[in-house]
Amino acid sequence: LALELTYRCPLKCSWCSNPLDFEDYAALELSTDEWRRVMREARALGSLQVGFTGGEPLQRKDLEELVAYAEEIGLYSNLITSGVGLSEERLIALKQVGLKQIQLSMQSTEAALTDELVGAKAHLLKLEAARLIKAHGFPMVLNMPVGRQNITQVGAMIDYAAGLGAEYLELANLQYYNWALINREELMPSLEQVRAAEAVVQDKRAQLGKKMAIYY
Repeated sequence: LALELTYRCPLKCSWCSNPLDFEDYAALELSTDEWRRVMREARALGSLQVGFTGGEPLQRKDLEELVAYAEEIGLYSNLITSGVGLSEERLIALKQVGLKQIQLSMQSTEAALTDELVGAKAHLLKLEAARLIKAHGFPMVLNMPVGRQNITQVGAMIDYAAGLGAEYLELANLQYYNWALINREELMPSLEQVRAAEAVVQDKRAQLGKKMAIYY
């Protein structure tokens, strides 16, 4: 079960499906009790795991309450985040109420390219979030949205993720709908780039073995 808690987000990624006027949607967000009902009904249908996403789920002040309720009804919980706004204090609070795993997005190994792709000074914040996540014992999925601007960094990102201690790396080729579809001329890699990246992934899988799972 994936819960898109909010459209609010501090980033401006050109492939995101968020509306540009997402502040106008704030009043339409489900309440804490409504999200509890969604989780309860999904659990009754057989859901075993819940991912809290957005937008940026850390923008919700009731995130800890929702994680706690997921734990109460037996849902394994995962936070899907940009890392922006993930302080150590909040990370500890989330762990105390039962958060089990964190997926952190990282767009590049280079600060300038990350910041350009997300439209904000975010690279150093993401690195600090990764450090905190591992320091507090969470399993971490590092997620790299792959497009034309960063696909040649796939090999470097695999090494980067392994160095950060990630258990999983998801190299997520962009899905071309909404803003990604509108911006596809800017974003879509060539077939040659895709084939080269796949070859790099296979080589790195052979090198790393079971040290880190790579999804591509």
